[in-house]
Amino acid sequence: MKAIVLALGFLMLSAPLAAAEKPFKWVKSLSGGSEIEIPDFFGRLLGGFAHNYGQTFEPEEYPDSQLRQYRTHTYGKSLFQYLKDMNVSAGDKVTYQVDKPSLAVISSTSADGKFVFYGMCQKHRIVTCFDIVYDTKDHATFGPIVEHIARSFRKNP
Repeated sequence: MKAIVLALGFLMLSAPLAAAEKPFKWVKSLSGGSEIEIPDFFGRLLGGFAHNYGQTFEPEEYPDSQLRQYRTHTYGKSLFQYLKDMNVSAGDKVTYQVDKPSLAVISSTSADGKFVFYGMCQKHRIVTCFDIVYDTKDHATFGPIVEHIARSFRKNP
């Protein structure tokens, strides 16, 4: 009897976790000199950057979210300083960062706590980046998505 009660308790506790994990169909996005895997619901392309320097996606189901994939010039700044200057405003709270010569990562929340930002740039022959912003209420959905995109991005030569 104890085993049944423990099993039911475990199932009840794990149900919210299972609901937060949605199965996604992953598609490859090739833009700005990099290839990443993104969920197919990011299919709504907002626009591209000039000269195939990148593109911006906004999913219809999450209108407060946006994903950009691009190549850039750092204008004499380190990768980290470029990423920070372009995407972190005064008052934002940086929650995670990596600052290496060939890799920069910043994760932050907006000053009002409403939005999460995650960005990553790497330099091989050119500087390529991706960044994503989403509403904090959607973190259970977007946290695993960001991890998957970051892993696929790091595979670029």
